[in-house]
Amino acid sequence: MRAITRLCRGEYATVRQLEQQSYRLLKPLVVVFGVGVLLCLTSLLTVLGAIVCAVTGVLLVGVFVWMIQLQKRPRRELRCPYCTNKNSVFTGIEQFDCDFCERPVRFDEKGTPVPADDSFQSRPTSVYDLPVE
Repeated sequence: MRAITRLCRGEYATVRQLEQQSYRLLKPLVVVFGVGVLLCLTSLLTVLGAIVCAVTGVLLVGVFVWMIQLQKRPRRELRCPYCTNKNSVFTGIEQFDCDFCERPVRFDEKGTPVPADDSFQSRPTSVYDLPVE
């Protein structure tokens, strides 16, 4: 149930977080659909199984369509200042957790990702970022 409320509230910042929360929502629906199929195979509970399959089938299709609509939101590819891995972040997000190192990342005035805690010095991402001696 928490997965539904998180998706409705938009508690995801990256595509990977959206996918993880969507899979948490889909797993119970698939299990209930499987139970409905098993009920259809019994002679006494066929009608109940058909109803369960129909309802969960409609819910599954609705969730898939909804997930596709959510993934069409505009996004941009950003590198984490901690681990330099790419994150596909939805636009309009002020702060996100990196998909790989799970550290918080925020944006400065220019819109570039910076560490959320100021104690971390980011690693050089190219040879031009290395200090000259």
